[in-house]
Amino acid sequence: MKPTTVTQQQMIADFYKEYQVKLVNFALARLGNWQEAEDLVQDVFVKLMTYDDIINKTTIRSFVFTITNHEVMNILRRRACRHKVEENVVYEQELQHCAVERVVEYHDTLRMVNYCVDQLTPSCAKVYRMTLFDGKCAGEIAKELNVSKRTVESQLLTSRKKVRMMLQAI
Repeated sequence: MKPTTVTQQQMIADFYKEYQVKLVNFALARLGNWQEAEDLVQDVFVKLMTYDDIINKTTIRSFVFTITNHEVMNILRRRACRHKVEENVVYEQELQHCAVERVVEYHDTLRMVNYCVDQLTPSCAKVYRMTLFDGKCAGEIAKELNVSKRTVESQLLTSRKKVRMMLQAI
């Protein structure tokens, strides 16, 4: 970066004195925040002072307003991104909260079901657990317990009715 010439710096300083308020109002109209608009205009003029190419009186006005507009757009984009991130954080927190609630509900339900199953006869409880927790069908349970499939189905029917009644009572 080559420094600007003394005359160019003086031209920029004069332009700053004349247009600083107009540029702040220009930025303020788009940003809605006075301090942010002032900071932005200050940054634009700092960039201008370190600009490599020659700036002349005929182009400086449009050049500065263009830079200011681009900086305003950058700020608005950052705001939008920040807003999206904040929304995502809130959404993630809600999901985590819902997941925790579901886990708690699951454990409560499991505790109640286990309590009800413990109230059944040992044979009905065993058949019910094998069906519910192991995912076995009546035929598999019958083979494993060396009983008829009909016996398993009968015990399963009886245990389901009793568990349903006990859960409704809780």
